[in-house]
Amino acid sequence: MKILFFYKSLHAKVIPIGVVMCCLMAFAGCSKETESDMSYPEKSGSAQITQYTPISGGSSTELSLYGSNFETDIEKIKVTINDKEASVLSSNGRIITAKVSQNAGSGKVKLIIDGKEYVYNHDFQYDFQTVVYTYLGSTKDDVDGTFEQAKLSGPRYLRWTNDNALYIVEEGASSSDNFAALRVAANNSVTTLLNAAKSTLYERLRAFDFSTDQTVLYLTNDNNGAGTMGLGQMTKSGALYGDLTAVSGNGGLTAVATNPVTNETFVGTYSGGRISRLKADGSLEELFRVNTKNVNIMDIIFSKDGQTMFISGAYNAHSIYRVPYSTADKSFGPVEVLAGPNANTTGNEIGTRDAARFNTPAQMDIDTEGNLYVADRKNHCIRKITPDGMVTTYAGVAGTSGMQNGNALTAKFYDPEGLKFGPDGALYVADTWNHIIRKIVVE
Repeated sequence: MKILFFYKSLHAKVIPIGVVMCCLMAFAGCSKETESDMSYPEKSGSAQITQYTPISGGSSTELSLYGSNFETDIEKIKVTINDKEASVLSSNGRIITAKVSQNAGSGKVKLIIDGKEYVYNHDFQYDFQTVVYTYLGSTKDDVDGTFEQAKLSGPRYLRWTNDNALYIVEEGASSSDNFAALRVAANNSVTTLLNAAKSTLYERLRAFDFSTDQTVLYLTNDNNGAGTMGLGQMTKSGALYGDLTAVSGNGGLTAVATNPVTNETFVGTYSGGRISRLKADGSLEELFRVNTKNVNIMDIIFSKDGQTMFISGAYNAHSIYRVPYSTADKSFGPVEVLAGPNANTTGNEIGTRDAARFNTPAQMDIDTEGNLYVADRKNHCIRKITPDGMVTTYAGVAGTSGMQNGNALTAKFYDPEGLKFGPDGALYVADTWNHIIRKIVVE
């Protein structure tokens, strides 16, 4: 009886002790697991660095910097790549995340905590990339206002002034397509300078350029419409241009360029491929024809030294031409086909000189190294042409229209017709039927 009683008594006591032991063990296990996930640094120790990832990338790449005893207050943390400050995003005491700044370049990765500097062993390799953004506009309309409010109808031609204002010619020939307009984007505001609905002088503006001192603005108008002006001019008054007057009534004038050295004004005729010089009496002196195939001239520009004229030809040409010019004798040399078939043959092949193919090449501009950039309208892309005639696609997917920002070679355009380098070195594009201005930057 006693033994049995003892056994029962012992048995009765063992059960709660076991339960208690299990609970204690479980509690200890839970406490240990929780403790292992804690990320607070030991404030008594100094910061230690180990490594960071990734070790290469471009603008906005997110770096993870590893170590221990890091500060958790990001206001006390600074990260630099190649001595360019990155944006610190977070810190949990063991990992700091930071975003690489635009155009940071390659160099040392440094971590500064409370003024103390730590340098990681391996340099960061910065990968430059060409990226397309939307600069101005959204949906089709004619709305002035701030850059956020403004809307464009069909931007087709661009030029910058010396005071960093962007002038934009918009497509249009009737009320159904919002009429042609000349608009100005400056100081975060878009205003309409000219609107064809309010004038009988012009109906379809094509291109424009400034005199060398930018006191005069020349405009070409395709007066196959109701307008009576082929070439007009406006004079600068204050910050803007006004007092539009007709200089020439010749029809079909679509391109205009001022020689940057001699200040002479030249125009191109849409049909016939003729280049003419504006004389003091307002008459046009025909100088030469691009070819014998009735090429439709889309744009003309001069090199910075004024000694070369470049011509983009669309129908019956689909080519880019180069013509030497003597600023001393004020005379042109022979016309050379820089790139394209010099025939009514379209395509989007890259290659050198006559192996390259375009489809309605339009406005052009030149970079500091002498490379030519062309809005290849019906190929929905931007082409780059080296001085020896090598053609590549600089931005866009040749032959595919759309609207997409991002990496230049996957970005999409829809009939881009105008382009010009801005004062910041970026290439701005009049993306006509996306109704916006795009910005292409190397970062």
